[in-house]
Amino acid sequence: MHNLNIAMLEFINGGAGYYHPLDVLFVIVTSYYTLIMVGLIVTYYIGIYIPWHQEGMARIRAFRYAGMAILAVSLATITSSIIKILVAYPRPFKTLTDLHVLITLPDSYSFPSGHATFTMALAVVVYANHRRLGTLLFAFAFVVGLSRVYVGVHYPIDVGVGFLIGYFIPKLFQLKGAFEKKVI
Repeated sequence: MHNLNIAMLEFINGGAGYYHPLDVLFVIVTSYYTLIMVGLIVTYYIGIYIPWHQEGMARIRAFRYAGMAILAVSLATITSSIIKILVAYPRPFKTLTDLHVLITLPDSYSFPSGHATFTMALAVVVYANHRRLGTLLFAFAFVVGLSRVYVGVHYPIDVGVGFLIGYFIPKLFQLKGAFEKKVI
């Protein structure tokens, strides 16, 4: 399994430094994903989800949903960070010599990917009520995960486990009905 993980990393990272447009794209995605995601979150909650013209219970439900969504994404991200500290697995550029690292080297551990966890959790939360926007966020989460391997700061397994954490923790909230739209 470890050899497959390294082989996949070397395959994905192998293009780094040779395809300038792809390098630029993945550096932007991996470096500025937080700004991109915050922009999407603000647009989603303020511009799309919370209907400012609605009154009473409809507005309360919208704010409840937003609060639960923020809690679910935060819990997924915190869980990922705790696992990262407990496992303390070194980043690939610290153990492999033939990688092309395209960004400033992070000082934290590798497993699991916080970027993958955050983007997947947000995609799951949004998808619960807005399929099209959620589908776009799933695609963006995939691109962010791929970018983390491409730029040389994560193994594929880090991204995969980050995706799993980001998927299942918000799903626990959905089982409780926190993200369901209810009509009175």
